Parts: sequence; C-alpha cells; structure tokens
Amino acid sequence: MAFDLIIRGGTVVDGTGAPPVTADVAVDGDRIAEVGRVEGRARREIDADGLVVTPGFVDIHTHLDAQMAWDPLGTSASWHGVTSVVLGNCGVTFAPVAPGGQQVLAEMMESVEDIPASSILDGLSWNWETYGDYLDELDRLPKGLNVGGMVGHCAVRLAAMGERAMDETPAAAEDIAAMATMVDQALASGALGFSTSRTLLHKVPDGLSPELAGVVTPMANGIQWALFDCKVGYDSRVLIQGPGQQGLSQVVACKQAGASLIMCLLYTSPSPRDRG
Repeated sequence: MAFDLIIRGGTVVDGTGAPPVTADVAVDGDRIAEVGRVEGRARREIDADGLVVTPGFVDIHTHLDAQMAWDPLGTSASWHGVTSVVLGNCGVTFAPVAPGGQQVLAEMMESVEDIPASSILDGLSWNWETYGDYLDELDRLPKGLNVGGMVGHCAVRLAAMGERAMDETPAAAEDIAAMATMVDQALASGALGFSTSRTLLHKVPDGLSPELAGVVTPMANGIQWALFDCKVGYDSRVLIQGPGQQGLSQVVACKQAGASLIMCLLYTSPSPRDRG
C-alpha cells in the first residue's frame, strides 16, 4: 500500500501516557493511517531516527487574536510543534465590540502584548459586532493552525457598560444581565469558554468577582470552561496575597456557578528582603 507520508524510525510519544516507542507513522491525507512497523512505501518519507515524533501540541494560552489576520502560520508557535491554539485569554478579545469600540480593544491588546494598536486596527477587518460574527470572520481566514477562542471579560464589560467599564464602576444588575446574555450567545456560537484576569501586569480593569457569578452562569452545565489568570505572590508570612486573594474569590464564584475552570498562575519570586 502506498501512503502519502511515512515518518520512519522516530521515538513516538503518542500523548496517551504510554512509554515512548520506536515506530513508523504512516499518514494518508489528513489522517494517521498506521503506527508501528509500516511496510510499503510512501510518496514522501522522513527519516526520524534520533528524533521525537508527537501529536501536535495544543497551546491553550495565546494572544494570537490579531496576528492570525496577517500571519496564517501563527509563528512562532507553529515552529515549535504547536498545531492548535486558543485565543481570547486574559479577558482580552476583539469581540463583542460595540460601534466605535475598536480603538479601546486594540489599545487593550497593546497593553497586554505590546502589539501596536495601529497595527491591530489596520490589520483586522473589524467586520463583526458579536462574538459569533468574529468566529465567522476567523473561519474565513487562511490558517495553518487549528484555532478556537474564548470570549473575554474586558470586551464583554465594555460592550455592556461603555465608558463606565473603564473606571472600575461596579456593574449594575442590568449590566450583569447584559454580560451574561453576551456570554451565553458567544458560547452558543462556538466560543470555547469565558476568560478573565486579575494579574497586576494588565492595566485595564476587567470586572470584580460579584459580576462573575452572574456572567459565568451560562457555563454551569460543566461542558464549557473558563480560564483565569491569578497573580500569586510570596513572602515569609503568606503564600497568596493582594490580587491573588481576589483571583481566588473569582474562582470560588465561578465554581459556585458550576463552571469548569483552568487557572494560569503567574508566580512572583520572593524579593531579596524576604529571602533571609
């Protein structure tokens, strides 16, 4: 049998937890056809002796939201074996967006990822308002990676509250209801989940924990998930301090609402004064 591709003699780590084995991997079209000692030939063969052969890596924390519009390969992630990425981390997304809200969202991404807002504004089509419309636009782009995304708290809060979202004004009941509806619609349209952040590295307000219990209620079926960034500090007296405590209260709120969670902990090393 002739395959499209055979990768021969590599150390196969298949991602199941099984021990690495030396094996061939045969590929037909976009499917793995055989793993083991593969007989026959292929249109293309790669000698992987001394190399590790694995499934593509899934990077669940990326900020390629804008870059995918001008870099279909999602470099440098794809250079390192990543084949699937999740956008929309840290509460920062480009949808939903209210009319005239593009500038703020672009500046928000600039503050997080140091991508010039002007490049974001010029590089994206902005042919969307809802998160579902954004996913449709993303689907139309040529891509060398599998791409999914979460709807971000910052964008949802801005779309629901306008300028009040930027001054730490607590959301009113009607604001929370509007945000919950947006999140529910985003999930129904294909969003993988809802993300937010409390790290001090991000300078744009993204809501307080009382809002989260209402916003994440649509995820209470346990299928969808949320991703948190929570800054963790350390000194000689207490492990989690400052914003970390607020981050944990967000986690509690979401768990009480029934959502599944993934947390990214940003660990701060002890300062010199705390080491002795």
